[in-house]
Amino acid sequence: MPDSVPCFQCGAPARITERFWLDSTDGPVEHLKIGCLSKHWFTPPAETVRQQQITSPDRDLMAQPS
Repeated sequence: MPDSVPCFQCGAPARITERFWLDSTDGPVEHLKIGCLSKHWFTPPAETVRQQQITSPDRDLMAQPS
């Protein structure tokens, strides 16, 4: 998985700044701390980010300034 992704809220370039694990009833789940240039912050499960990149691979291109 790349170290940058589009922001979930505004589409601006966002960086993965931290990776960490949280316990769950099904075992540990990897989470990511993601922040964008517009100062939006998210801590989604890593699997959610991976699935989103698979379903919308062109989103990175939309987030780039023209």
